[in-house]
Amino acid sequence: MTTLEAVFFDLGDTLTDLREGRGEYMARVVARAGRMYDLLSEAGVAPPDRQSFAVALAGASEARYQAALAEQRGTDIFEVLRWFFAREGIPAEDGLVEAAGDVYCRGGGGPPLHTVYFPAPLRTGALEMLRALQARGLRLGVISNTLQPARYMDDHLAHNGLLAFFPARMYSSELRVAKPHPGIFRAALAALGVLPARAVMVGDRLEADVAGAQGVGMKSVLIEVAHRPEQSRDITPDARIRELPELLEALDKLGG
Repeated sequence: MTTLEAVFFDLGDTLTDLREGRGEYMARVVARAGRMYDLLSEAGVAPPDRQSFAVALAGASEARYQAALAEQRGTDIFEVLRWFFAREGIPAEDGLVEAAGDVYCRGGGGPPLHTVYFPAPLRTGALEMLRALQARGLRLGVISNTLQPARYMDDHLAHNGLLAFFPARMYSSELRVAKPHPGIFRAALAALGVLPARAVMVGDRLEADVAGAQGVGMKSVLIEVAHRPEQSRDITPDARIRELPELLEALDKLGG
């Protein structure tokens, strides 16, 4: 049995509970877009109706993000906003796009986004599990598909007390490739200096996380999301868990 040296994690719906696929997830995206409208209004370039703008931007940003993922391509909120502003006849000036993207990701110049519109709590047992993995001498990393640039993702990790656990953090928004593309997994392995056979990927998506990791020779653990079951005839994770505390036993069976 191969000895494991590293464990990589997805973020949303793996370490944190995004409640993706539920109504409150899109409600938070609409709330972010509404905050952006306020910024545009102060700049004198906002469209007439706040709610219509917020709903349109929320839907468009999610659609552009999903389209990029379908191509295994990384994108970020600034790229999406330049496209959306041009479509809506809003000046796509760099300064305005940067300020709007900052509001979208962080909630503006106030408190971090998690305490404003996007309170993504940690999944049960996340901190205790990460401490246990560190105590075993395992190296830890993040491999995440996201619209948000690295600086915002790192801020969110720090807000939840997670940043120090992960010396290697790979974001699709920065690498410009998205899971399951092999490039993002290989970059993560290289960052920790670990061979694929000695690493495990933990995530909530069969195609992006499980198939992507297995495609480069890593092992994989699927963590289940109760309201969004993942099933496939063609993709079989090396282990399935319902909650994070079960990961320790799963890794023992995989060679941890």
